[in-house]
Amino acid sequence: MTGYSMDRARSGFERYDLLIVLALFAASRGLYALLGVEFDSSPYPGYFQFIDAPLLRTRLLESLWYFHAHPPLLNLFVGIGEKLFGDDAVVYFNVAFHALGLLLAATVYLLTRRLSASRVTAVLTTALLVFSPSFVLYENWLMYSFPAAALVVMAALALHEYIGTRKAVWGAAFFGLLATLLLTRSLFHLAWLVLIIGLVVVVLWERRWQVLKVASVPLLVVVLWYGKNYYLFGAFTASTMMGLGMSNVSTLTVPREQLEPLVQTGELSPLALVDRFTKAPLFFSSQKLAPMGVPVVDEISKSTGHYNWNNRQLIAINRIYARDALTAMRKFPRNYRAGVGLSNRLFFSPTSMNRFFTPENRDAVVPIERLYDPILYGARQMPEPAPQPVFGFVHSLALEVNTSSRLIIVWFLMLGYGYVHARRAIVDRKSGATPRAVVLGFFVVTAIYVHVVATTIELGENYRYRFLVEPLFFVVTAVAITDAVRWVRAKLEADKARATQPASVI
Repeated sequence: MTGYSMDRARSGFERYDLLIVLALFAASRGLYALLGVEFDSSPYPGYFQFIDAPLLRTRLLESLWYFHAHPPLLNLFVGIGEKLFGDDAVVYFNVAFHALGLLLAATVYLLTRRLSASRVTAVLTTALLVFSPSFVLYENWLMYSFPAAALVVMAALALHEYIGTRKAVWGAAFFGLLATLLLTRSLFHLAWLVLIIGLVVVVLWERRWQVLKVASVPLLVVVLWYGKNYYLFGAFTASTMMGLGMSNVSTLTVPREQLEPLVQTGELSPLALVDRFTKAPLFFSSQKLAPMGVPVVDEISKSTGHYNWNNRQLIAINRIYARDALTAMRKFPRNYRAGVGLSNRLFFSPTSMNRFFTPENRDAVVPIERLYDPILYGARQMPEPAPQPVFGFVHSLALEVNTSSRLIIVWFLMLGYGYVHARRAIVDRKSGATPRAVVLGFFVVTAIYVHVVATTIELGENYRYRFLVEPLFFVVTAVAITDAVRWVRAKLEADKARATQPASVI
């Protein structure tokens, strides 16, 4: 039996472990049901991430093909529910998200056992996760955040198995999960996938052709989707809304009177003086493009009355916003730094603060938040308001901020912990790349990527972006604590052994 096989046998998923996960999951869901948490499907179809419900029911494939504002898989999931269950689709959404929650809990348990070789650590980590308010709130919210977080952890487990077994099926599973992630959440970009593929090639250099082979199909699928958007809309991307997000952290942090001279000279477009929070109707006031005959890109509004942000004219508007944002970053670096500073304060706030959860669900989890937030995040019981920048930081729109210095410290400690262990086993290559080291390296690369992207090109819901790596962060933190406890215990035992040894006779 190889070393990895022996470790795997000691940390495998047995029937007893399954019962533990089921019991923890059932107990947590029972508790939150008593507190009043209910599944919230209200984001659909009004939120701009969704295609209009009638189009999903009657023109699903066409609408998905011409959907450029966001990646397609969330709408594919919702469209399947509409097709199969009609008016009862919300039951399908509810069951599917809770089944995914159970799968995520089981994956966290198994990955923690693999990395820590401790059932106790796996039990405690899974319990902390499934009872956490954030986990429950996102699991009960019909959006892409929870599926994306689950995909990150499942990919980490598949990577662990691939490095340990060198079996192509696990490599295909790993890269397939990453491709699914990219086609679910646009924050994960094609460049990140290429970086991960390159790093795995370096780690498994002796099997580099196998890595490239199993990664080729998932990579090709993503490239073809990006290419489809480029062919149809001139945008090689999975989302055509990045410019609007960039304006929040750059252009909108600058007072209007400082922007107006640049608009007059042509360095900024007139849209630099239009914020999407209060002036969105201006984007849809006139249809300047000839219709394509495809409702998902032609229609100005949805059947609900909400604007259709997948309207084709928004593509050019997004490009203008992106150019204005880059100009504002260059011309007003102090304002941009202030925006990034605020986005970091939000990023390191509890992820349960999402203002788009229903008030009923947010109120229901408050008793548990009072326990969790101080202990796990070191955050205050109540958030404080901060002005949302709309042409400066003096505005009536307020953001909730509850920045935790303890969370910041632990975050960077875990990045350091992961880097040291990954470098020791991967770069030094003394004993070959171990599954544990590679997974820790995957965490470091992914966490840094999410932090940088989520705080430099968007401002407003940055805590929601941190949730994408929070379950994996739970795992790595638990493993680091277990390592620390073992190190202290070994040191104490060594000191005790030296103390009990008889003095040498001269």
